[in-house]
Amino acid sequence: MAEQGDADGAVRVSGSYDFTAPAEVVFGVLTDPDRTSRWLPRGMNTASASREQVRIRVGERVHPYGVKVVTDHLELQWHSLDSTGLHGTAQVDDAPAGGSVVRAEVVVPAGLADERQVRDLLAETMAHLQRDVSDNFNAG
Repeated sequence: MAEQGDADGAVRVSGSYDFTAPAEVVFGVLTDPDRTSRWLPRGMNTASASREQVRIRVGERVHPYGVKVVTDHLELQWHSLDSTGLHGTAQVDDAPAGGSVVRAEVVVPAGLADERQVRDLLAETMAHLQRDVSDNFNAG
């Protein structure tokens, strides 16, 4: 997991996460709007979701995000549609022995969250995604 601050003070957190399922399976779960709530961190869920936009509920607040699915590169891009400026990407690549790896990056504007909080939320998200992919892959 790497973090760095941008010139404007934004926190950029990235990491690579191993999956035992093929890249296409992981990407399918990652981009399925009906599964989004399953892999979000605790305390967050979807108010609504489509392939182009997801609205995430955190407590009483709802945050809209634009979503772009780049199927040719097995990449998901997202960005806030409100004034927060949050954005990120997740790209799924093949790995040895039929598995895959997700390379994820989250960029949080200065003052919105500290590095540890962003790192913990990304790790929790990937753990939930790993569990959901495993459940989906093993179910056949």
